[in-house]
Amino acid sequence: MDPKLAVYLAYAVVTLALTLWVGHTLQRHGQAFLRDVLPTGELAAAVTKFLVVGFYLLNLGYMAIAMKTYDEVTGPVDAVETLATKIGIITLALVVVHLGTVLLLGRLRRQMQGPLTRAYPVPAAALTQQAADQRPADRQADANPRRLTPAA
Repeated sequence: MDPKLAVYLAYAVVTLALTLWVGHTLQRHGQAFLRDVLPTGELAAAVTKFLVVGFYLLNLGYMAIAMKTYDEVTGPVDAVETLATKIGIITLALVVVHLGTVLLLGRLRRQMQGPLTRAYPVPAAALTQQAADQRPADRQADANPRRLTPAA
């Protein structure tokens, strides 16, 4: 078998598997994220499917374009080096697309939820600890606000 053909086949298998894995992960976790943002679960599922289909099309198109190599592949060492370079490039492309998707979803979430206006509750344990740490004299001083300085 021609070493260049072996590189092309190995590249296609590895990058297709990598793209499918990342797409599946995005679909599974992205849908949970969108359920928090969108009003219904059906809408979240539909938006997730649209995003994942776009992800697959973009990455598979890039894979097909990036498959061609102009390097001279004459033996196994050249084949492995060329394959490693190609897989590294497609992995970096997947990272860029993934980060773009995450940033887009984060922006969508902020737009849908509006500005943060709710206050976060203080844990009850922190309140009880604060009350236990306060000395009786401190509590008495708090109860009598007129007494600002000690009596002479």
